[in-house]
Amino acid sequence: MTRRFWPKLSRRTLLEAVGGAAAAGAVGGAYWLGRREPDRDWEDLDGRPLQLLASRDETANGQRRLLIEQWNEWHPSHQVEMVELPPIADLQYTAIHAALQSEDPGVDVVELDVPWVAEFAAAKRLEPLDGIDTGAFLERPVEAGRFEDELYALPFNTNVGMLYYRKHIDTKSSPDYRSGVLTEKEAQGIRTWGDLRQTIGWILEQGNTFTGGIAMQLAPYEGFTVNVWEYLLANGVDVAEDNGMIDFGPRSEAVGLLGHFWDDLWEPVAPGKYTVLQAAVQHNEDESLAAFQAGLTPFLRHWPQAIRTLEQCEAFAAAPAVDVPFEVGVVPMPGGVLGGGSLAVSAYSKRKHVSRALIEFLAGPTSQQLLFERGGFAAARPEPYFDAMAQVANEVKDGGCEAVGGPRREAEAMHEALTGEGTGQRPEVERYTQFSYAFRDELHGKLADGDAPDFSGLAERLERAIEGK
Repeated sequence: MTRRFWPKLSRRTLLEAVGGAAAAGAVGGAYWLGRREPDRDWEDLDGRPLQLLASRDETANGQRRLLIEQWNEWHPSHQVEMVELPPIADLQYTAIHAALQSEDPGVDVVELDVPWVAEFAAAKRLEPLDGIDTGAFLERPVEAGRFEDELYALPFNTNVGMLYYRKHIDTKSSPDYRSGVLTEKEAQGIRTWGDLRQTIGWILEQGNTFTGGIAMQLAPYEGFTVNVWEYLLANGVDVAEDNGMIDFGPRSEAVGLLGHFWDDLWEPVAPGKYTVLQAAVQHNEDESLAAFQAGLTPFLRHWPQAIRTLEQCEAFAAAPAVDVPFEVGVVPMPGGVLGGGSLAVSAYSKRKHVSRALIEFLAGPTSQQLLFERGGFAAARPEPYFDAMAQVANEVKDGGCEAVGGPRREAEAMHEALTGEGTGQRPEVERYTQFSYAFRDELHGKLADGDAPDFSGLAERLERAIEGK
């Protein structure tokens, strides 16, 4: 069932009120992009810009870079240079780790994947962000910036796993499992991996051209860790309350579930058809998106920003024609794991006060609204979602597939994914990157191999990685 936020009053009435207020706040604050005059404690940059190490700007229209340019327009004496790192998380980590380990004073602000905060904070390489009021943020994205109850990072953008499907739109016809088309109610009923597997089975048994049920990111990089972790969470595996760790002992529930995941990759549901697209073991975000667009699967696991690509004209031009018209729908991915980038001040920066001001600006309400509306990213504050829900409730028109960027119809699903009970997280361990390397090194080859795997050594391998051995 759809999550309802205000059960006692009309949803439309409340969305109009809250969304209208959010929109007014966004418009009213749109010109407040920072202080014209620096605070008295802002350091003199002496002509050398602040340096921000960040992931590659993949927002629509380069909205991240536009925010930096807005800051620079307002603060000619406190300019910022955003250094974009490679799009691969492992390479981003290497660059940031090198800069912080070398205590480089020329690097002022870094964007961290959420599991990295604990590692760098524990090593005393980040400056605590004391005194910042975090009450206006969504709880999970901002809490990801804490370590041992101390705030070290604010969310630049957040992310969470989402499930994309072929949504039935012709009310005069019935949904057609042969074409992989579902009603919104049917898709919203997919809450566990068992629900998803059952639905995939119904579809793949209909004699269609699909070769897999779901496209995923299972190439040997950070995406593999995220996708497998989501699979375990979606199957209800027990997670430690203190750090989100899972027991991978030889007779553990998790090891048994990994065996079932191998089955989903290698045991056919119908001749030549598998629950998980087999090619997914070599797919990243771009390749899995292309597989879904080409009609290889009826489902796709991806991040929220994929909707912008999937709503474009000819997005499914390479797919076989179907008799039942559809549009792309999206619901929370069962077990969906929190992602995103958080901004932190380097402990070795000589310009900590102005660096902190930059972070507060980029995580502020106007920046979050722009990243959500124009950039296509998920926001770390609630107002952009309520604003979009109000637009949808009031049937605000968009420009169609030729002008993607209108009201975000998926806002409610995104908000639910970020605030609902099903949101998951990767383990909070001080050597997360070493843990993730060990996790994928130990598992990827075994899951990608058609021979039944042995996972008995996984727990020992992960324990050594966490201990730094």
